[in-house]
Amino acid sequence: MNYFDKTGMPFSSSLILKAAIVFVLLLASFTVHPASAKPTNEDELKTIFHLYNSGDYIGAVSHEESVDLLIEEKIEKVDVPVENLNLQPSEDFNIIEERVFESAVPNEQETIVQLNQHLAIKAASFALAVNDEIAVYLKDQKAYDETVRQLKLAFVSPEELEAWEAAQDSTETLPELKAGETRVTGLAFGEKISGYSLQAAPEQVMAVEQAVEFLLNERGVNVHVSKEQKIEEVYKHDTAEKEDGNLYIGESKVKVEGKDGKKELTFAIREENGQEVERQETAMEITEKPVGEVVLKGTKELPSVGTGKFEWPAEGGYISSKRGKRWGRWHNGIDIARPEGFAIKAADHGIVKAAGPAGTLGNRVIIDHQNGYETIYGHLKSIDVKKGQKVQAGTKLGKMGSTGRSTGVHLHFEISLDGKTKNPLRYIK
Repeated sequence: MNYFDKTGMPFSSSLILKAAIVFVLLLASFTVHPASAKPTNEDELKTIFHLYNSGDYIGAVSHEESVDLLIEEKIEKVDVPVENLNLQPSEDFNIIEERVFESAVPNEQETIVQLNQHLAIKAASFALAVNDEIAVYLKDQKAYDETVRQLKLAFVSPEELEAWEAAQDSTETLPELKAGETRVTGLAFGEKISGYSLQAAPEQVMAVEQAVEFLLNERGVNVHVSKEQKIEEVYKHDTAEKEDGNLYIGESKVKVEGKDGKKELTFAIREENGQEVERQETAMEITEKPVGEVVLKGTKELPSVGTGKFEWPAEGGYISSKRGKRWGRWHNGIDIARPEGFAIKAADHGIVKAAGPAGTLGNRVIIDHQNGYETIYGHLKSIDVKKGQKVQAGTKLGKMGSTGRSTGVHLHFEISLDGKTKNPLRYIK
C-alpha cells in the first residue's frame, strides 16, 4: 500500500524530490562567480614568530633576526668560567612560526623588552652525578671523561692506570710479578658515577681540576684500589746454643757462622683513597736458604781466686803518672791515659767488692782477688759490673772517664796486698 502526502504524490516520491531540491541549493551556494573570487597567492603570505618561555607567551616579532641579535648580546655579557663554553638560550625558550597575510605585529618592541627580561642564557654541559644526584657540571663529555680519569689518577700513577686498562681489554693471563714490582688489579669508585647532557647556568660549570678537587674533598667520592705486590725480604737465620765445658760461664764462642737467606713475599693489598686498609700475604717462596748459627755457651765456673799475675787494666793507653809523691801528696797508684770511652778491664780473677761513686775517685770499682790482693779502678765514665759479681781477668768493668777529682781522662789504678799498697808497675805484665 502506498502512502501519499498533501500534494497527492506518494510519500516516498515526495521525500526524493525534497532531497534533490536541497542538493541543488547547496551546490549553488558553493559556486562562486569568477569575477567575484579573491586570488590566494602564496607569495603574499608573511611569516611572524611567536615567542614562548617556560610555556608562557611573550609576544610575536616580524623578524627572527631581532631575537638572534638579543641572544648574541646576552651571551656577550656572560662571564664564562671555562674556556670554549657553549652558551645558548635556555631550552625553556621556543619560537613558533606562523604564516599570515598581514606582517605587522603590534607591540613588537615591548616583546623584545619582555624577552630580554625573561630569557635565560645557559651552558650546554655534561652533568656528573654521584649516586644519581648531580654533583658537578662539566663543559662536555670529553671533560667528564677526563674528570673520571683524574679521579683515578689521584691514587694511581699514569703507568699503573694504563697497565690496568690494558689488562681489562686483554684475555691473556697476567705475567708473574718480579720482586719489587706492584700492579693494580682492581680500580673502582665507592659510589655510582654517571653522566649525561644537561643545560646548566654558566657559573655552575667547573674546570676538570676544580671538579676533581670538589668531588674528592667536598662530595666525598671514594676510590678503591686493589693491588698485587711482590717484595724480597731477608730470611733471618736461626741461632742454636750449645753448652761447652771448656768455656767459663758468661763466655761464648761462635762455632758455625750464621748467614741470612732471602725470601719473596706476595701480598694482596686494598687501598681506599690512597690509604692502605688491608694487606694479606698470599704466597711465600724461599729463594736462598739461611744457614743456622751455632753458639757455644760456657758452663765452666768462673775462678774467684786470682793468679797473682796482673794484666794491663785498660784498652791501650799509656802511663801518664807513676806511683809516688806528686803535687805535695802521695800518689798510691798509677794513671793510664787515653781518650774517653775505652774499656777498663779486670787485671785478674776475683769478686767485685765495690762498684759506684767514691768521692775524689769518682766512679770506682774494687776487686777482691781472694788471695790477699785487691785492685782499685778510679775515675770511670761508666760502670758495667755489680757488687758481688765474679769476674775473670780481662772482664770489662766500665769505660775510661774523668769523674771525681780529675784533670783529664785517665784510669787511676792501684794494687794492694793485705791492705798495703804496692807499685803496680812491679806486677803488671
